[in-house]
Amino acid sequence: MKKLGILLLAISSCYAAVAQNQTATNYFNEKDSVQISGKIIGYKPGQGDHFMTFSTYDLRGKATNEAIQIKENGDFWIKLYQPFEGDMLLNYKDAFIDLYTKPGTVIRLEINNDKISSEKNNEGAVVAFGQFAALNNLLFRFHQEFAQQPFSKVNMGDKTQSDSLYAARKMARLDEQLRFLDSFVKQHQVKDQFFINWKKNELQYKTGIDILFFPFAGKFNDKIVQSQLLKIIEAIPINNPGALNNSAYYGFLKMLSTGQEIMVNINPSYDLAKKQTGNVIDLYLNEVDKFSTGPSKDILHYNLLVDKASFVKDTLAWDRQVKTISNPFLRQKLIEKKAKTVKGFTSYAILDRLQKLKANKSLKQKLIDLFTQTKGTNLYIDFWGDWCGPCMAEMPSYPRLIDAFKGKPLKFLFLSAFTTEENMLAVKKKYGIEAEFVNLNKDEVAILNNVFEFYSYPSHFLVNSEGRVVANTLGHVGEGAIGEKVQAFDKILNQK
Repeated sequence: MKKLGILLLAISSCYAAVAQNQTATNYFNEKDSVQISGKIIGYKPGQGDHFMTFSTYDLRGKATNEAIQIKENGDFWIKLYQPFEGDMLLNYKDAFIDLYTKPGTVIRLEINNDKISSEKNNEGAVVAFGQFAALNNLLFRFHQEFAQQPFSKVNMGDKTQSDSLYAARKMARLDEQLRFLDSFVKQHQVKDQFFINWKKNELQYKTGIDILFFPFAGKFNDKIVQSQLLKIIEAIPINNPGALNNSAYYGFLKMLSTGQEIMVNINPSYDLAKKQTGNVIDLYLNEVDKFSTGPSKDILHYNLLVDKASFVKDTLAWDRQVKTISNPFLRQKLIEKKAKTVKGFTSYAILDRLQKLKANKSLKQKLIDLFTQTKGTNLYIDFWGDWCGPCMAEMPSYPRLIDAFKGKPLKFLFLSAFTTEENMLAVKKKYGIEAEFVNLNKDEVAILNNVFEFYSYPSHFLVNSEGRVVANTLGHVGEGAIGEKVQAFDKILNQK
């Protein structure tokens, strides 16, 4: 056993050396995919959990989920694309497991069906083989022990605390987590500096995401300026090429760019600068240039531009803004985004996707029946859960929205996920929502994640009478006037 441990550490150290040779200019990858295969030992088909879900991350740290059905003998196989080397997330049953991968690699996993559970520490539940095996097995061990630690709690919901106090409390919790990392390294005699640095980055950037989110989390601090925002994250490095293999770093930069946009838009102290610049997007870019360099600057510019493709009508301005990014991969992604925006949303037929999806028909039948029955009617679909704060915040507004569509050919369909039938009906009754509610089981959630390609809650879709999804970015209920939503939905549904 001791010899095996030494061998695993040696292999893991080799991975660290390879990763350190990566440069920011060639780090992103366009085509290579990760292949993950394996077997669930003791798998029992017919007893639920027919699917496992893999989450990959984009250049903003946003997850994309893909569910695959497990074969009756417990085997599974999937090919996944992610533009950078780093972590992916595996969800099976109630357990969430981080994997370290690299485009072009092949990873094999063995999962013990009887050991894996969110209620257990999952010790020995997952074993990795092949490339990155040593590193992944070390990560599994760390997560098992990390989950058992009584770290202090920090309440983001307490809006009475100042931004700086919340940040201080989060940093104190981060110190606890980093001390645990140190003790883990000493206890297990970990020599792999790559693992240590990667875990440190993950912990600090997840903390940074929460700190950056707090000033604008339901309270919108319209007095905060850039210097104050940077002050509360001063211990967390913004410019860190060594963190380009960590999804939390991309999420941190995305949150930083979002915070910058919000400040410029709501803080009156930026009004003069907006007038002088004449182009608010140029102002966003100028502001982040004050604290970012190298890859982080490129990624921040990418974040600020990728969602603006549909708004920048001035071609010269768009070309100028895109050229502020030195990384060719990111520039190309923006060009593709602009082209896709000009083309518009591509509709698709729900039943066609359901029929083609690789899953046993018995698992799809309820959904096939549902969307067969609703074909011929325009639908507004809301995917929600009673555990989801933003979902529940929308519920009081639905009676007004539904009432505004009375006499119009639009039916509302609420599909609840990871929610009991009893709780679903209680929500419907509490808010007086006169619409159809359907509770999805775990398999059906996995299937519809693939069909509708949604990865967060709430998610909303408009479906025309032909059973085709015609829009998936409808805004949150309660945002904007009800009348404006009625006009917008009518316009979308009447497009030919």
